[in-house]
Amino acid sequence: MTYVASSKNQNWLLPLSIKDMIPKGHICFLVEDFVESLDYTNFDIEYDGAGRPAYHPSILMKILTQGMLSKVRSSRKLAASCRENFVIMYLAEKTSPDFRTIARFRKDNSQFVKDAFKKTVELANKNKLIDLCFISLDGSMLKANASKKKYFDKKNLDKLDKAIDKMVEEDIALDELEEQMFGDREEGLTGIDERDLRRIVRDYRKSEDKKKVKKNIKMAKGELEKYFLKKVSVSDPESRMMQNKKGFSELSYNTQFSVSKNQIILANDVCQDRHDAHQFIPQIQNIKENIKLRNDTKVGVDCAYSDGENIRFAEDEDIDLYVPSRAQAQEFEGKERTLNHDNYEYDRKKDELIVGKYKFYFKGAYTRKNGKKILMYYNDKLKKKKDVPFYFKERLRMRDKMSTEEGKKVYSLRKITAEPVIGNIKENFGFRGFLLRGLEKVKIELNLVCIAHNLQKIWRLRAAKCC
Repeated sequence: MTYVASSKNQNWLLPLSIKDMIPKGHICFLVEDFVESLDYTNFDIEYDGAGRPAYHPSILMKILTQGMLSKVRSSRKLAASCRENFVIMYLAEKTSPDFRTIARFRKDNSQFVKDAFKKTVELANKNKLIDLCFISLDGSMLKANASKKKYFDKKNLDKLDKAIDKMVEEDIALDELEEQMFGDREEGLTGIDERDLRRIVRDYRKSEDKKKVKKNIKMAKGELEKYFLKKVSVSDPESRMMQNKKGFSELSYNTQFSVSKNQIILANDVCQDRHDAHQFIPQIQNIKENIKLRNDTKVGVDCAYSDGENIRFAEDEDIDLYVPSRAQAQEFEGKERTLNHDNYEYDRKKDELIVGKYKFYFKGAYTRKNGKKILMYYNDKLKKKKDVPFYFKERLRMRDKMSTEEGKKVYSLRKITAEPVIGNIKENFGFRGFLLRGLEKVKIELNLVCIAHNLQKIWRLRAAKCC
């Protein structure tokens, strides 16, 4: 067998510029041009004055953006890449910010990163790379940086808070504290609760930033009271227990994506709500802030967004919405139809419900204790009422619309629009969960990965145009 000869002992003749080591047309040059085009006026004002020189924010932004594209998200790994990865070395302009500097910049500049994402939409639109004939919205649960082992109810939070206060005041020994906490078996602690509480107390003893632990407990209690939760995470109080597609419950956030036909992300958001239906109106509003929709733009979403209020909003805003009911979605996807939503017989001219051979006329509307609006129909002969959802007429109109061939065709576009984008972010960018904690900070992370995705799409669409 003959092998390629080794040249490890030969002197290296490196190019004069590190730029010459990067292939022409590399995406890092688009990252460079885009990031340097952003407005840094506010930073100039903030950094003005005496003191140690700061790293230019464009350098830190380039590092974070290229890091997303390279599946490098950790601030420590990014700091190492500034010394080891020649693409990031080039973008860092031969500087080596430490991981604290990178992490601090990322978590402290929510509005700047949000504005930067909007600029990617503007860039794509300026280059005529956005196909607005169709838009799709979709949601995905992404894991929070929080442990189930630190997920407690109010009773155990109070117990933990009291124990830490005692440590602060008396600085008593750990074994003495644990005896005081767990010696009384009448408290009703489960073995798992006791084990997890012991772990947190020990972590607190080791923690250098003890104020942060107290702050998290205070925040966790606030979340319990504000949102009437049964349990909350101490490590990330703003995360929520959600069920993923595999059927497992884990502490997560609900991420939302609004995507053009050619897979440019037009808007994004993170929320604590498990239900996508409540996110339709905010997402449409976000889209309109970032780009002007065409008169003929069609919007297709899955049945998770099927809500009468959403349909009514779309009608009022002249949005050509396509959303099936859950029953229709089962039918479209070739599944057995087990649901029977919106299966009403209704006389639109007379405003009458038809149930069997009986007709019910409109009687009035009322609101239930849970805040849900209801329309009531009545039959004098039977002396019976029939309650229906407040927006049932809108839902019936959508049912008929989705039963057409055009409705089915538009709905089928959804699978090749938003879903591949979410897949790209999870698989190719390795973005399956958040590193940061807290709602505001995870929004920063999502905006960063959406910036990376849009720049990648722009880069590829430009290349395709040139061919």
